[in-house]
Parts: sequence; structure tokens; C-alpha cells
Amino acid sequence: MGKEARTAMTRLTYYRRIQLSFLLFIIFPILAVSILSYTLLKQNMIEKFQISNSSMLNVIVGEIDRTIDDVTFASHYIVNDAELRASLNLFADTSRLNTYTDYTRFVRIKDSFSLITSKPLNNSIHMYLVNRADFILSPDSENLAAINSKLKPLLNNVNAAKPTVLQWLGLLQDSSDDEGTYYIARVIGDGGSKPYTAVLLVGIEASYFKELLAKVEFGQIALFDGAGKRIAGSGEVKLQTGASPNSVFRQQLTLDKSDWKLAYETTEDSLIGQISRAFYTGIGLVLVFTLLFSVISLFFAKKLHSPIQKLQRVARQFALGNRDMRLEVKGKDDIAELGHSFNQMLDEIEVLITNIEQEQEQKRVMELEALFMQIRPHFLINTLNSIKCSLILSKDHMHSGIIDSLMNLLRAYLKVNTPSSLAEECRLLGYYVDIMKVRSEMPLTFEAELDPELRSFVVPKLVLQPLVENAIVHGLDDKDELSIILRARQEHGRLFIEIEDDGSGMDAGQLALLNRQLTASDSEEYASYERVGLRNVIQRLKLTYGFAEMELRSNAKGGITVFLVLPIPYERQEVPHV
Repeated sequence: MGKEARTAMTRLTYYRRIQLSFLLFIIFPILAVSILSYTLLKQNMIEKFQISNSSMLNVIVGEIDRTIDDVTFASHYIVNDAELRASLNLFADTSRLNTYTDYTRFVRIKDSFSLITSKPLNNSIHMYLVNRADFILSPDSENLAAINSKLKPLLNNVNAAKPTVLQWLGLLQDSSDDEGTYYIARVIGDGGSKPYTAVLLVGIEASYFKELLAKVEFGQIALFDGAGKRIAGSGEVKLQTGASPNSVFRQQLTLDKSDWKLAYETTEDSLIGQISRAFYTGIGLVLVFTLLFSVISLFFAKKLHSPIQKLQRVARQFALGNRDMRLEVKGKDDIAELGHSFNQMLDEIEVLITNIEQEQEQKRVMELEALFMQIRPHFLINTLNSIKCSLILSKDHMHSGIIDSLMNLLRAYLKVNTPSSLAEECRLLGYYVDIMKVRSEMPLTFEAELDPELRSFVVPKLVLQPLVENAIVHGLDDKDELSIILRARQEHGRLFIEIEDDGSGMDAGQLALLNRQLTASDSEEYASYERVGLRNVIQRLKLTYGFAEMELRSNAKGGITVFLVLPIPYERQEVPHV
């Protein structure tokens, strides 16, 4: 009962297997492509975002560096210009323009200072020169009132003993509503115990940094000074010394011209959240439609599988012996065509079964006849053996040897379908030459030169006998004696066999025609080819080894040499010694 249930389940699930395979071939590629596309899109978006963000941050850093370059240029120019330094030294203690001399010095310094401050292109940067008497010089007279109220706290933060560096003074605000201004100072003087000549004050409006950082539209960014105090940007961004969490994309750059730091960060969810939501929504829709499609396809699959079930029943009944069982075909679709072909196949199988039964009966009769026919060759061999013994007793060794050769050849012909070794083949060829020597009453000699490792090489039995026969039959046309030499050697995984005679030979035209006939296929051009023995040899060798070549050439002795080339298998079969 359990076996029948399992068999029924196997039959019922066949079309379900087809349906499941069909669904898998649809779902898996869709899921694989979706996941791969999502992964590649996510990775590509992150890479592009990082490249774009790095470029934007580098632009901001470059802009700030240029601003610092402008300030550095102005301070270096004032410090290194000897004429301006001399004017500042003379003007160092002037608190008011009381004389014409004071006025001319003021104008000279202001003109030089105006030339210096014309380089910066940013309107948010303001420069002031303040001497020891707190006299302020500025190309922009509108900002003098603003700097006057901040002058004392700014100068209090200036270290006069450091004339060689720019000093960061920090942010000053006039009121809580004012964004304020950042100030940088440079002491102009020799430093040390000597009083300074003047102080260069550079004011950078906080709105400048705010507008600069506003270029970043995605994520959060902030600028920090050397002490880690935020200059501008988002208050949620902090300076970080350790590694960032995996869910946060963060970049932190240090400005080349100062110790300021620019920090940027954004979360992974804000970057790829929309793509992830779209991906999961798409996967959900695919699964819903797949389930709906599966339910609908169950009905169609069962209907489509019904003709196949009928075909299975017919095939099972036919296998059980009901040969009259045939499939009832309806319609003209592919299933109907399959039904007609199936019925035709059953008709042919029935004919084949009938023929096989007849052939088996005929084979049985032929085997009985073959057993009877084997009695006749054995009778001849036994008779020849008796004659050989009689000749030996009569001391007629020549004729007894010929009888022995004939007996060996007869035994070989009886076992022509069994393979032989190359050494055994040469021994049979020697017997054949001995018989032909008596038959033709002419002196014939046969020699075999074999490499030792080739003596056991397997060849079809008596496959070389037609070649020796041709050498004897055609070589003795104009000659009274004949010598035949067989050589075998192994080179480059091939067996080379040469059968050389010193007979009458043939002209070059006949030789070329014969070689073409041997290499040609069974076409009409060579259908009447008379040298059947040579063609049989090459065909037997090709059927045995899969590859064989034969070529006839004239030799130096005036005869013909037959060249055979055979493949040597990696693991060569050998004929066991008896």
C-alpha cells in the first residue's frame, strides 16, 4: 500500500514539478536581478556620492585656503616692504593728523594699504592697520565705527612678542542678533623687547562661512577652529577622533593653511533609504503576483497534463503485454501530434518485437548449424596432422614443415576474429611465405625486425597477410626471387610498420593513382577498385584503432615499400602469452 501511494504521488507531482520549475525559472532570475541591481545601484550611488561630496568639500576647503592666502599675502607684503615699514615706523605714535607731515605719511600708508587690500575679491573680508596710538587706517572708511568699539578687546588678545605668525583672535559680536566677525591679527615690528610698529587686523564676517557651508545641500557640515570650537555649520556635527559607525558616512578634512577642520556626516538611511524602500516594495509585489500566478496555473497545468497521464497509462499497458493498446487522439495540437507519433512508435515496436523473435529463432538454428560446420575444419586439421606425422616418419622434413605451416594458417583462419600480437602476426606471415614458396616454386625469403617493446602490440589477426600476398603476386612478375622485410618501430606515440620487397615495382603514375585510391572515400570514382585486399587492410585498421594511414612508395631496391602508421594507446593492451 505504501509503495502504491508513493507511486501515485510521483505520478501526481509530475506536472507540479513542471509548474514549480517554471515558477523557479521566473522567480529566481527576477530576485537575482533585483538584488544584484539593488546592490550595484547602492554601491554606485555611494561611490558617486563620496566622489561628489569630496569634490564639494575640496571646493569649500580651497575657498577658505584662498581667503587665508589673501590674509597671508597682505601681512607678508606689509612686513617685507621696506618703504611701507619706514612709513609705519614714523607714523607709529601718531594719534591725530595735526600737521601736514602727518597727513602725507597717512596718505602714503593708506595708498599702499589700499593697493594691498585690492587683491581679495571677497566682500566679507575687511583689513585694518592700527598703530601704537590706536590710530586706525582702513581703505573702507564705513567700517571704522564698527572696529572702534572692538579695538580694545582685540588688542588685548594680541601677543606683541609673536610678529612672525598670524594670530587667531576668535569671534566678536556687537549684540546677540549680530552673527559676529572672526578676527586674525599680525604684529608688524621686530618683536622681543622692542615695541611693535602696528597691528594688522583682518575681519572675516561669520556670514561668509555660513554662505560657504550652505553649498552642501545634503547632509550636515561644520567648520571648527584649532581649539575645536565650532565656527559655522550644523550644531549636530562634532569633531571625531575615532572610527565612524558603519551607518554613518563621515569625512573630516584639515585645512592646509591653518589648523581649522571641516567635518561632514550623513546617515546611510538618509542616503539610500528611498532606494531600499522601493526595492522591498518591488520584492513584495513579485511575491504576491507569484502566489496568484501559482494558484491560477494549477488549473491550467492539470488540464494540460491530462493527455500525458493517458499516454502513461497506454505505455504501462503496452509494457505489461497488451500490444493492442493504443492512445485515443483528439484535436490537432502538439499533444495530438505527439499521440500520433506515439501510436506509430508502438506499431513499430510491435513489428520489431516480432522480427526479434523471428531472428532469435533463426539465430538458434544457425548456431546449431555452426556447431555442425566446425566439425569439417577440425577434420581437415586432424587429417593434415596425420599426413605431417607420416612425412616426419618418412624423414621428409620439407613437406612436413609445409603441412605444419598450412595447419597453423588454418587454425588462425578459424580464430580470425580474435586479436593477435605483432610477433604472432609475423610468425603467421612466415608460415604463409613458406607455403607460397612451395606453390610458386621460387626462392622467397621473409624477415621481421621488431623493437622488443612492440612484440606484444595488439593487431587484428592476419591483417598484414594481404600486403605480403601483394608483394609476392606482383613482385615476381619479372623476377626469379623475392625478399620481403617487415620493420616496426615506435616514434612520438605512433607505430610505424614498413613492408619492403625487392620485386618488380611499378611506375610513378600507377603508384600515385593507387595511393589516391587508398585514401579516397567510398565514392563512385573508385567503386570499381580491384585491389580489394589493400582497401580491406586499411578499413580493418581504421575500425580497430580509429585512425590509420597507408602509403606505397618505390624503394632503392626497385621494389615497393608499404608504410603503415597506427596510433599507440597510452595504456596499450597486450596479448597474454600462452
